[in-house]
Amino acid sequence: MPTAPESEPRGASADALATAALHEPAPDATPGGARAPAPSGHAARLAALQVNARLLWVLVLAVLLYTCYFAASLILPVVLAAFFAMLLSPLVKRAPLRFLPRGVAAVLLVGALLGSLGAIGVFVAGPAGDWASKVPFALREAAPRLQQMVQPLHAARRATATLDEFTEGQSAPGERIVVRPPSVDLLSATPRVLGYALAVILLTFTFLVYGDDLLRKLLEMRRTRAQKRITAGIVQEIQSELSRYMLTISFTAVVLGGATALWLAWLGVEDPLLWGVLAAAFNLTPFVGPAVVALLLGLVGLTEFDTVSAALLPAAGYLVLNGLESQLLTPMALGRTMKINPLAIILWLMLWGWLWGVPGLLVAVPMLVCLKIVASRVDGWNHWSRLLE
Repeated sequence: MPTAPESEPRGASADALATAALHEPAPDATPGGARAPAPSGHAARLAALQVNARLLWVLVLAVLLYTCYFAASLILPVVLAAFFAMLLSPLVKRAPLRFLPRGVAAVLLVGALLGSLGAIGVFVAGPAGDWASKVPFALREAAPRLQQMVQPLHAARRATATLDEFTEGQSAPGERIVVRPPSVDLLSATPRVLGYALAVILLTFTFLVYGDDLLRKLLEMRRTRAQKRITAGIVQEIQSELSRYMLTISFTAVVLGGATALWLAWLGVEDPLLWGVLAAAFNLTPFVGPAVVALLLGLVGLTEFDTVSAALLPAAGYLVLNGLESQLLTPMALGRTMKINPLAIILWLMLWGWLWGVPGLLVAVPMLVCLKIVASRVDGWNHWSRLLE
């Protein structure tokens, strides 16, 4: 008698089948015991979280720049004071100042800094005032020579003629249109400038006296010994490297100013020491400062020399000296450890010049140096440090 095909093993019960099913490998497991790759939905969620994190950083950066722009009157004195304090702080710990009370050493350093700046200002004020009073006459004398230089530019001449015809047609007979630059109310701006200067002086003194206590409390807030060691190393490296950078840049600026003064004295330019001091001071701002000094020396050459070729000698000689200083002297003094990409410097100067004006140009490069040091010491930020090199 034929029998029906067996659908399950002989003698197997429901409990045995359930036990066997429990011991079967999970569908997302591999034979070796390792889990299968995560489903595509999980990877998509991780990618979305990474995108959101980047957007959050962009938003934080935008808010930070917005705050720096609209709260410049509050933030800029603090930044300047912190910069001066980091520059002078290593000197407090060196002999003979380290044997004095910290407050006395801070007073001596701040007084020496103010005295040096005041002496330079008094030395430059007289010749600079005399030259500023002669600027209108200098421009009038330089106009014919400038006209000789721009004679090949026929397009500019045609544009000037068209503008003259337009103004003559719009004005009444016998009427003359005079364009004057906007006047600056120095009396109303003086109290604000003095307030900023006083705030910077007081904050610099405070940072010098109480900076170590603030750093000690900051280290106490770090949880692990490794975090405390990294934070202390970053602060000490910023202080030492920033001091070394500023002292080196100041030394090379003085050398450039002296060479510029000697060059101008050899050419017979009036007040060569004035232009040497200005060349040294403006050299603290890369690219922008030398361009301003070259324009000023070009104007000086046009007012003191008769021919165009001789008038270009002061600016041309200065540009040659500045090129030697920036390409040979400064890199040899600083080495490769403080080398920064020129494109990054230009973009950084444009950003902080737009945000804070002339003070932003002065503190832009030191801030970039600090940023490079921090990026080189913090894990995950090393690519930013390599990007700035």
